[in-house]
Amino acid sequence: MATTTVGNQPFSRIVESRKTSSWSIGIPIAILIVIAVGLLAYFAAKASQARDQLAMAQQAAQQQQQQVTQIQQRLGTLDAELNRVRDPGRTTVILQSAATGRGKPASAAWGAATWGEQTDAKSWMRLNAYGLGQAPAGKVYQFWFVPASGNPVLAGKLEPNTEGSALIEGKDLPSVDQGKMALVSLDDENAKTHGQPLFQAQLPKLAPSQHAAPQGQAPSKQEPAQPSPQK
Repeated sequence: MATTTVGNQPFSRIVESRKTSSWSIGIPIAILIVIAVGLLAYFAAKASQARDQLAMAQQAAQQQQQQVTQIQQRLGTLDAELNRVRDPGRTTVILQSAATGRGKPASAAWGAATWGEQTDAKSWMRLNAYGLGQAPAGKVYQFWFVPASGNPVLAGKLEPNTEGSALIEGKDLPSVDQGKMALVSLDDENAKTHGQPLFQAQLPKLAPSQHAAPQGQAPSKQEPAQPSPQK
């Protein structure tokens, strides 16, 4: 009796078993890889978003710091201006028009100028002017500080109100020991020096106060006297 044997059946079972094992292992690995890639992309997006938010926060902080600095500078300026307004100054002079041949002033306009010192050894001058008429076209009232030596310094431009009054303050003028004259003239808008004075006043000779020191240099301190050695 003949017996028939299929020689490749054991081998085919092994191959089929390997194929099944490969699929059962590969599918989870592929799923894990997909999940890992997704997580990496998610965290990368989150990190990028966090960097953008951090950059925006830093920019906002810088802007706020700049605003705080500007506010502090403005407060310092306002405090200095307030102190100067409260300062009665060193002296006050009356600016008047020069008299004509008949002894009457050439102009009814006049002013009162208060002169004081700044902490950097320069001076300031605040002028209250009265009786000013409307300036002609192309002309402007200007307040000048004339030093003992050198060119006149423009302290400011006057803008009279409807009643002919004006207030102007000039800062960073030469020191009080350098003043010669204060005057108001009607000049061209871009004039580099003053014309014929409308009203003026001679400035008194003043000695700078001890607290005034050159800018950037602290006032010198007097050293205490050393006791003499005992014999």
